[in-house]
Amino acid sequence: MRKVLFAHLIEQLSTRILFIATTILGLIVAISLYGSSQFFQLASASEAAISIMLTDNAITQIAPSPLPSPVNMAYAFSWLSLAGVNPNLHFTLPISKKIVFPTSLPTISWNSLIQKVLTSGAASSRLTIGWTIDSSEQTISNAIAASPGLRVIAPKSFDVDGLDGALSGSISRSAVAYAHQHGVQVWAVVDNGFNGPLSHQILAYRDQQNMLITHIVQEAVNAHINGINLDFEGLLPEDRWNFTDFVQKLATALHAHHMDLSVDLPPDIVPDDNTGAYNHSALAKAANYIILMGYDEYWGGEQIAGPTASYPWVKQSINDMLNTGVPSSKLILGLPFYTQDWTVGKNDSALASEALSLWQTRTLLASTHAKETWNAKLGLHVASFVQNGVKHEIWIEDKRSLLLFADLVSEQHLAGAAAWYLGLETKTTWEALVDTVRSTIA
Repeated sequence: MRKVLFAHLIEQLSTRILFIATTILGLIVAISLYGSSQFFQLASASEAAISIMLTDNAITQIAPSPLPSPVNMAYAFSWLSLAGVNPNLHFTLPISKKIVFPTSLPTISWNSLIQKVLTSGAASSRLTIGWTIDSSEQTISNAIAASPGLRVIAPKSFDVDGLDGALSGSISRSAVAYAHQHGVQVWAVVDNGFNGPLSHQILAYRDQQNMLITHIVQEAVNAHINGINLDFEGLLPEDRWNFTDFVQKLATALHAHHMDLSVDLPPDIVPDDNTGAYNHSALAKAANYIILMGYDEYWGGEQIAGPTASYPWVKQSINDMLNTGVPSSKLILGLPFYTQDWTVGKNDSALASEALSLWQTRTLLASTHAKETWNAKLGLHVASFVQNGVKHEIWIEDKRSLLLFADLVSEQHLAGAAAWYLGLETKTTWEALVDTVRSTIA
């Protein structure tokens, strides 16, 4: 009997010690977060979410009464990690995951909080990213207001402007602050202006690479952004090693400041033959995300008219990235919010083309009374009409086709979707796209 009683006392004592230790850990977390200028990174205002300043009061508000068991406390700390709080805390769950939190904080029960932790999987944390054509406060605030569910905004901000690594452009700090207040991360776009020769010269020399990296990191730190979206296009196969080296060093420099790096990559011309300028596997290891530019299957200026992005081509491009070393957890699908209005001559040869937004396309088709036909093979509506004696053909990017692409994000368990660019879409298309990207398909 004494042995049983002694064992029971030991068990109770162990439980109490574990409880006290866990509670102390909770207090340490609360104290370490007290007065911090960081916020819980939550969803957009349209989803009835709020940002909670990390203070002891906020910790108290989410704590239940009576205090939870040690197991539930562990879940609470996992929730802090899921919310993106304090990246120095070591949790196995990725800190990029977000949880939607109801506006009425006092009504949250402990059980519902735990349920959110247990049910917040990859689908709910998928990134919905929108590029913008510039980085002004008005553009960014308008885009956020019109894009419920937006997780990351990527404004076109900086261009590489010389061999010394100088950057032209800027990003409004007030715009960044506005985005953060609305629970949206900011990745500033740094691009090479499609200047392959200049990029080749910079990448060829380590000193010039380092100067460019220094300028990028300085701008990122000064603007208080969350990351950089790197868009270097027009590179040559001989730039392959140097570009990979540059991305690895840039990623290391940004990660030292707890910032993300995403790299935009075009689809390979030859599937599963990754021998061009972009080493998919190595770039994916260095960067946080790879964004596949799933558009310009046929681009303006070509002699042959065709779709901006057909379903088979986009699916093949995704599989190519996955088969050449990009993990699905790091791959983001870039989608077009535009299409081409082709004018065609005899034998349907392309004479000219004009890029149209999704809403401009709808306006044009309505004004010309063009008949739309669904092409099941391409996953697109196709329309043709004659205007001023000239034949026009449009492979229409619209809500139906874009949702097919969004289904691929779920089916392939990708990290999310990005749209080029916000302001070209219709409202219903954006909202449906967000819902589909965040759905789960077994």
